[in-house]
Amino acid sequence: MSNAAKSAVEKVCDRLAPAGFSVVGAERDTDGDPILLVDVKWVFSDKPISSKTTYGLSTEVRNALSAIGEARFPHFRRHFDEQQRIAS
Repeated sequence: MSNAAKSAVEKVCDRLAPAGFSVVGAERDTDGDPILLVDVKWVFSDKPISSKTTYGLSTEVRNALSAIGEARFPHFRRHFDEQQRIAS
């Protein structure tokens, strides 16, 4: 993965994800197409996490990658505490 792609993902995740995250790197999906894999590990909060934030993260990252000419699709693995509530 290029430094520009990693930086673009990190900037969005820093802004939108109230949790730890890691950019795992370039992978291939089950069809063999190149993808970017991003792990987002949400820290438990008593306050429900807005579903707009969780869904918005994917869109924001795709837009940031597109802006730098990155064509690979980002795939997210979202990890939540078992007790975490999500607000609709």
